[in-house]
Formats: sequence, structure tokens, C-alpha cells
Amino acid sequence: MADVSDQEWNDFKTQFNKTYADDAEEKLRREIFSKTKNRVAEHNKKFENGEVSYSMGINHLADATEEEMSRRCGNV
Repeated sequence: MADVSDQEWNDFKTQFNKTYADDAEEKLRREIFSKTKNRVAEHNKKFENGEVSYSMGINHLADATEEEMSRRCGNV
């Protein structure tokens, strides 16, 4: 899994104005962000190899839970 440096994590929070209720939530969100970063990197390797037709990037949803994403897409 891709590691997330403190600087990268802080940059993400600053860029997208993220705050969390407590240390436990911040830990969870950082883990989700790390998994998202890894997924994006793996996908973009496929893009570079011509295996997929689009690239991905980190956005304001990179720390969202599966439940939050599902609700956002109208699946709950």
C-alpha cells in the first residue's frame, strides 16, 4: 500500500479544507486516503500502459467511506 507522508496528508487536508471530529476519525480518514492513493497509482500505471482510456487523480472525495460514496451516488 502506498504510504502517505505527514506532509502529503496535511496538504490534502489544507487543499480540501478537511477537519475531523477526533483522532480516531482522522486515523480512519488517513487510512482511506492512503488506499485511494494506492488505487489511483495502480490505475494510472494501467493508463500509462494503454490498458485503460483515462487517468485518475486525488480529489475532495479521497477520504470518503464506501457508505458515504454510496449515498452520494444515490445507492442508499
